[in-house]
Amino acid sequence: MLPSPPISANSWRRCIKLSVMCTLLFDGASAFSHGRAFVPALPAATPLPYFSGSVSPFERVHRPLIAGPLAMSAERTHETSKATSIRRSPIIPMALGALALTSFTAAANAAKKGAAAAASEVAAPLVLPTIPRLALVCLLPTLLGYARSEYGVSYGYGTAMAASSYLILSSIATAAGLPLLPGIQESLSFKSFEAAGILTSLSTTLKNLRALLPKSLPAFHAFALFFYGTRLDLFLFYREAFLPRFRAMRERIEERAKKQGGRLKRTPFILSCAFLYFCMMSPLLVTGQLCEGVGMACPPGLALGGGLTSILEQSLRSTVAVALLGFLLGALGDLNKTLGKAIQGEDALITGGIFRFFRHPNYTGEVIGWVSSCFAAFLAVAWKASADAGGGSLALSKSMAPYLLLSVMGATGISFVLATATTGLEFRQNEKYGDTDEYKDWIKKSWVGFKMTPTQQEEKEADEEGSEE
Repeated sequence: MLPSPPISANSWRRCIKLSVMCTLLFDGASAFSHGRAFVPALPAATPLPYFSGSVSPFERVHRPLIAGPLAMSAERTHETSKATSIRRSPIIPMALGALALTSFTAAANAAKKGAAAAASEVAAPLVLPTIPRLALVCLLPTLLGYARSEYGVSYGYGTAMAASSYLILSSIATAAGLPLLPGIQESLSFKSFEAAGILTSLSTTLKNLRALLPKSLPAFHAFALFFYGTRLDLFLFYREAFLPRFRAMRERIEERAKKQGGRLKRTPFILSCAFLYFCMMSPLLVTGQLCEGVGMACPPGLALGGGLTSILEQSLRSTVAVALLGFLLGALGDLNKTLGKAIQGEDALITGGIFRFFRHPNYTGEVIGWVSSCFAAFLAVAWKASADAGGGSLALSKSMAPYLLLSVMGATGISFVLATATTGLEFRQNEKYGDTDEYKDWIKKSWVGFKMTPTQQEEKEADEEGSEE
């Protein structure tokens, strides 16, 4: 299987056009077509040092190679078996979902299809997505904020996490010989729609994931973030489609944003959100490169008494697992409250289920998940340095420092946002239920999670926005 090529100038322009047309999508446009682009071959690529200093552990985070010369016509493609046409398919998301993220590419019209199919089942060197491509994936869905101010931090947030982690997960799966969504582009092409092919692709993907996740810690880490982003988008879509109070909340946020100026004035906020999302997925780049070959299952004979290296390796596994558990806690909290409100009424105070122990399980779970993801990056560097008998720990630490810094910025930024949200929700609940015995008894037995000391301005804004949990 050929590695994914870099984004061409034509594809970049198409992505920008899509981001502009996104606002029309929410006003009733249903779909628009895409084209076909051929890209020339590139010479053998050298590592791209996206940050200054040594980049030795990240030498493989490089611009992927595109094999073959430029295919300009069908005759020329027939004449040379190495000529490969690359089709980029910008995918339009659901109207209230997310924006098309980036071009997922695949090699087509190969001269030796049998050999290519056999090669796809064989493990290949790991080639992670390039930094510009991941940055673009985090930016494009955030541009939904131009359509609706709230979308940039809801659908844009979830989609950026899901798409960036999927690209990394897909690269790891391909390197392991367990590709995700094999043959999906052919089944979803505009020329033909094959439902059987789609079902077969999904079935194969689930089978490959079951085989991949236990034996690959980087894949498990990426899957945790992919689960979070996908689950969040689905929950947001359900909430907006079926719960009128959340649609009203969205409109209040949009009206307040319009009072602050035109849509272009949202640009600094949108760019800062995209940067935060990129920082939040940065730990995947660390574990993806340093932990290749490490599985989630503890190998026989590896115990805590086996020295510092084994302790760090076990701690790394546990931390990645805790990240997924944190995201599962958040999902359980959303499900618990949604069902409770549906049964008891919109104004009911939910204190049963997981809320018996956590007052705000969705916010608390997210903080646990993101902080654990960040901590996993540090443990990966420490483990690799401890296992390196060649004395290259100093060079490793220097080359990883920029990515660790991004990881800390991401975890710190999202924790601040979630702690602020928890503080606002605490204030609103106390205003609404503070005089009831049920609320007083509940706050004595449950954990509030991570919160900040509210200011008068924050309390005023929280009161105006209403409940957002």
